[in-house]
Amino acid sequence: MFIRRSTYQRLAARADAYAEAYVAARRAEHRKAAPAAARRARLVQACARYRAELAEQQALHDAALAKEQRRSAQLQARLDDALGLNSEDVLAGARWQQRRHDRPWPPAVAQ
Repeated sequence: MFIRRSTYQRLAARADAYAEAYVAARRAEHRKAAPAAARRARLVQACARYRAELAEQQALHDAALAKEQRRSAQLQARLDDALGLNSEDVLAGARWQQRRHDRPWPPAVAQ
């Protein structure tokens, strides 16, 4: 799946900012000697926010991928119509190819 360079750069900058904030928070935690439970609670909240953002981005990219797949299927159907590849004669030929006696077995894999 392809994403725009600007989207990638924005996500990379956000990930860097989270990493820097995480390191800064860890250093501050050690300097202040905050209780372990409070430190864990803050880290859990930060992870939950990060996971929510990742899930949102995943949903957006899944939607974009589905849209591109639909567009690709439509274009392929239009190409097949234009070239006459979905006519009865072609479909009958495809069925014959599956039943032919001199067909190599197992089917050769195109490389």
